[in-house]
Amino acid sequence: MKKQFQTKTVLALVLAASALASIVTAMCFYGYLGGGTPLFTEIKTYIALRRKIGSEYVGQVDGAKVSQAALAAAVDALEDKWSLYLTPEQLEAYLESSSNAYAGIGISVVADEGTGGLAIQYVYPGSGAERAGVEVGDVVIAVDGEDITHLEFDEAVGKVRREIGESVLLRLSGAGGAQRDVEVEYAVILVSPVHFEMLEGGVGYIAIYNFEAHSADDFIAAVDALVVEGAKAFLFDVRNNGGGRAAELVRMLDYLLPEGEIFVGVTARGQEEIIYSDEHAVTRPAAVLVNEHSYSAAEYFAAVLREYNYAEVVGTQTTGKNRSQVTYLLPDGGALHISTGEYLTPSRVSLTETGGLTPDVVEEMSEEDIEALYYGKLPFEEDVQLMAALARLNQAT
Repeated sequence: MKKQFQTKTVLALVLAASALASIVTAMCFYGYLGGGTPLFTEIKTYIALRRKIGSEYVGQVDGAKVSQAALAAAVDALEDKWSLYLTPEQLEAYLESSSNAYAGIGISVVADEGTGGLAIQYVYPGSGAERAGVEVGDVVIAVDGEDITHLEFDEAVGKVRREIGESVLLRLSGAGGAQRDVEVEYAVILVSPVHFEMLEGGVGYIAIYNFEAHSADDFIAAVDALVVEGAKAFLFDVRNNGGGRAAELVRMLDYLLPEGEIFVGVTARGQEEIIYSDEHAVTRPAAVLVNEHSYSAAEYFAAVLREYNYAEVVGTQTTGKNRSQVTYLLPDGGALHISTGEYLTPSRVSLTETGGLTPDVVEEMSEEDIEALYYGKLPFEEDVQLMAALARLNQAT
């Protein structure tokens, strides 16, 4: 009898502890959701809305699509074009691009109006596509024997995707409509964000495509190589450059400029966080090419070089961006990419307030040349902005 009483007592205590744990958990969750605040009411309203959609809507409901649209709308309400919600698929693409490494066959495509296929605009060096003999101007019309010309663009691109190491069979329509089949490996492609070469007159040309992973290492290596080759001046090209990581930007500026302020960050609380360069500098006459698609780190790079009287700026007005973002992972596998701070030039100029950076030498380009430049098809001798910058540098040297 005593043993039975003890058993019942223990069971009661266990149940009481379990109930207490449940209450504590519920209270913690209630607090996490902002219980008693306007946020909690908003969450309850959304849950009620989703339940009604699920129970009352006459058609089929894609729950994930509805939730992703709601999350995107919430960020859009901030009215900050640099902040956004990333779906899991968009996050994967973002992380891939910011690492300057891509999983694919190594082509950039657009929809071909004539055939409905995928017109190849660019073939990445060292890629499976390059090894297979794929050329710019080819049009993909079938994948693994399946006609893709009737498919929507995203669906057609999806047909090409494979696991790393696998291959895909492409039917290409080339010049004159001649067709051929090529087998292309799907692999990780490492892309250099920097291209450099020596131009006539001893001008070292360095194109910076972005300020993402390992861009600073590649940039410094390019500067060193051109100095050894005898560069008398530098021409930096940041046209069509959407920026990237502040750490990469700072390393590039630090390598070129003498001791002084090179980056001024401003927190959400208005506190300045200043980064300085050391005394090492690379002293050569220089110019920077910019256009309306140069923003963030790209236009900041040009602005700081001009403030130091290190380089003239040639091209067209830049975008105007001075906000920095942080990416936070979310439970659905997506992410919140949100502005958390701002940055000013060493002279405390906001490129947003100025509407971008106005070049020292304004040189407009035709729409045809702008498109050709974007796709890497504009010869140097037909690039009016580049030629204008070279003329200035030749005068300086």
